[in-house]
Amino acid sequence: MRKVIGFFILALTFSAATVQAQGLFLDKGQPGIGATAGGAVIGNAWSVSVTPTYTYRGVFDLGIEIARYAYSKGDANHLSAIGTMPFANVYFIRSEEGASPVSLSGTLGIQKRIYMGNGNVPNPDGWGLLLGLSAFRRMEISDAFALIPEFFLAYDLQVTTWHSSATDGNSTASMVTQPGQKSDYDQKPRLLLRANMAWKSIEKQYIVTPYVGYQAGLAFGANLGAVF
Repeated sequence: MRKVIGFFILALTFSAATVQAQGLFLDKGQPGIGATAGGAVIGNAWSVSVTPTYTYRGVFDLGIEIARYAYSKGDANHLSAIGTMPFANVYFIRSEEGASPVSLSGTLGIQKRIYMGNGNVPNPDGWGLLLGLSAFRRMEISDAFALIPEFFLAYDLQVTTWHSSATDGNSTASMVTQPGQKSDYDQKPRLLLRANMAWKSIEKQYIVTPYVGYQAGLAFGANLGAVF
């Protein structure tokens, strides 16, 4: 039972990861290439990530988030995982065009997780789906600094599959039973408030994105990076 609960809690750490919306730092028609590095904490777990992203003419982003997840303490502190999430952001409305007081964008991400550190018990498999909507507004504080408050709301699906020797049949999560394995389907909303900040020079922007949110618990973190 302890192992199953530990795996379930570990799945919640993925809620602390945040797909970086790079295009909100750029004007419509402006391309960009950038990368961020970040960290996040939720409960007794933490994550670190790197995210390269390409923006096409300020219309959509394509990127991949690569993250490592682990416990800092608790019964499951021996578990860790690597997650890769290809994602796309599409910008529907731009407030700077005057048609709306806020900008709107949509996000789709699909994550694969590889678990490690479970000793002699087979490691579980995992994947996730993220489908979200962002509302933000860019405020030019000065020629060199912009502040972009952002509200992000998403549907977050996490699926974790254990092989027969990694389960004891006592999990309280919903199960789909197949020969030799069990799968937990965990669905929840994800809500994040981000304070996107950019320091601008002629050819690049340095960006900082602290955020706080809620998904089955308090999550917070920050990303640092640059857009060229």
